[in-house]
Amino acid sequence: MSFLLYGAYGYTGKLIAERAVEQGHRPILAGRNGGKVATLADRLGLQKRVFTLDDPTTAARALRGVDTVLHCAGPFVDTAEPMVEACLDTGTHYLDITGEIEVFEALADRDAAATEAGVTVLPGVGFDVVPTDCLAAHLATHVSDPVEVEVAFMGLGQISRGTLKTVIRQMGGGGIVRREGRIVQVPPGWTTRTVDFGDGDRTVVSVPWGDISTAYRSTGAANVTTYTYLPDPARTLLQLSRYVSWLLSWEPLQKLLLAFAERQPAGPTAEERRGGETFVWASVRGADGSQATGRLHGPEGYTFTADAALAAAERVEAGEAPAGYQTPATAFGPDFALQIDGVERRTDPVPARP
Repeated sequence: MSFLLYGAYGYTGKLIAERAVEQGHRPILAGRNGGKVATLADRLGLQKRVFTLDDPTTAARALRGVDTVLHCAGPFVDTAEPMVEACLDTGTHYLDITGEIEVFEALADRDAAATEAGVTVLPGVGFDVVPTDCLAAHLATHVSDPVEVEVAFMGLGQISRGTLKTVIRQMGGGGIVRREGRIVQVPPGWTTRTVDFGDGDRTVVSVPWGDISTAYRSTGAANVTTYTYLPDPARTLLQLSRYVSWLLSWEPLQKLLLAFAERQPAGPTAEERRGGETFVWASVRGADGSQATGRLHGPEGYTFTADAALAAAERVEAGEAPAGYQTPATAFGPDFALQIDGVERRTDPVPARP
């Protein structure tokens, strides 16, 4: 398998590049910084290309002869659309590892153009949203006419410098849910509920997560809420942040926090990744009141992302994904997450209807 990996020298991009070589793949490494691209490409013995996404025409020239792009250079709210434009121009399949709801929605709007071009547009092939999207889609097959999806996750551990920058840029934006098919703004930490990831009841709090966009399309449910587990002090701080949202989005503070992010470690160490785990819980309710609940357990988040992204790229390269906008579950089916090493899924028995 040969594909172009853009943003290859970032924390997640480098991890994907290294695992690709371990698995016998020969991706073309690319990015805007020629020195960093060359250093990594020379170390791994791979081809390289250097280009920016400032101009889709320039990017399109760089994609000539490339069948598939795996895009890893965020924040994707800035970089996804120009890369997709270049891919549509060249007939190149597009994948990325975004978790940004705004990006999922914008790329879903390109479905008709992608279908006409015969191009697969598949964002979110990392931890966000492969395990959650696939679990929700699996549970949706157990109920009649899905109308509501709830998804919760736990165990991301330390985040990378790039992910931290994306989080900082989203601060002050509040919470997001989907209601009756519409994306609705709500206060940060808007609601809580109790879930069992398999180790007893835990309180989770609502957060914006990619499934607000993707589960709507993979399950057909018009109501979606996403949650994460946070320790009590962090959950309280999240809920209190609704009163200072104006400050969190203040440009001078944003610049200060982004400078702080630059000084943080690139991401978790190999030892931390090996010791990490992720947990997902989901519930889907049908129009007739039927309900299906399940859990998914997998490796640490960045390990999950690297393995899932490579598995997705491999299947797209093999022609196994439909053209047009896709989620992981619509592209490969709900069992796609089970293709990742270490992933286990459990579905609770669906109660019989009276």
